[in-house]
Amino acid sequence: MGIFNFFKKKTTNNNDSNVVDENLYLIEALTNKLTSFGHNVERNKDYLALKIDSELEIAGAIINTPNAHPNLTQIMILVTHPKYFPMGIIDNVAGIGPTTQEKINSALENYLTTTFKTIVESFSENHNPEKDFTTKFGNNEILWHPKLSDLVFQGNWEEFPEEEPLYETLKEAVKDKLKNQKFNWLKLYVSKNSNSEIIGECIFNNEPWDEGLLIISEYAKNWNQQVDYFLAQKQFIIFKRCDKFDN
Repeated sequence: MGIFNFFKKKTTNNNDSNVVDENLYLIEALTNKLTSFGHNVERNKDYLALKIDSELEIAGAIINTPNAHPNLTQIMILVTHPKYFPMGIIDNVAGIGPTTQEKINSALENYLTTTFKTIVESFSENHNPEKDFTTKFGNNEILWHPKLSDLVFQGNWEEFPEEEPLYETLKEAVKDKLKNQKFNWLKLYVSKNSNSEIIGECIFNNEPWDEGLLIISEYAKNWNQQVDYFLAQKQFIIFKRCDKFDN
């Protein structure tokens, strides 16, 4: 039951055959892209999912959004690891294009080069010591290695911010949120439209984080913006506990 049933294969009938075909194309496109990146990919017989390098599993499905623009598709993607995040890292991505194939491929390209890339890289020993920090759990001090995706900019930016502004605005507050587990993750999105309306999302370990959303919303209020311009930033971050502190 729960989230995993969302990715269960459906039986084709006259009412939902188009949805099933889209989902099957999604998995086929995902298989091809992951294989081209050098991953070993196996299909799951019961779910719209793939096992990657005998370790991670990735599942994807089209989200039914009747009122969405015809050139827009929403896709839910779930990545699981049997030990470190068995309930999965959830992400919703949008794909844009005139055809189903283009919309799906657009969404997958977006996801694989940001969130998924960061998840895979978090399993490596590479990290940026300048971004490392420590937190305390009781009398124990834990060292963390933040792994940041590329900062994605949307809209008409005249000048791109330097460094990692989303991460910098939250890095102190997030220390109190971290759980003493191998991986914690943070999904960030914030936008400002021509009416100066702020719309954002701050998800910590798959749960909304209201304090974090308030912090990045305040940050976005200071963006310089011309009339009729839309601005947005998006980033995915994993906080990996240093291997030396696993015990």
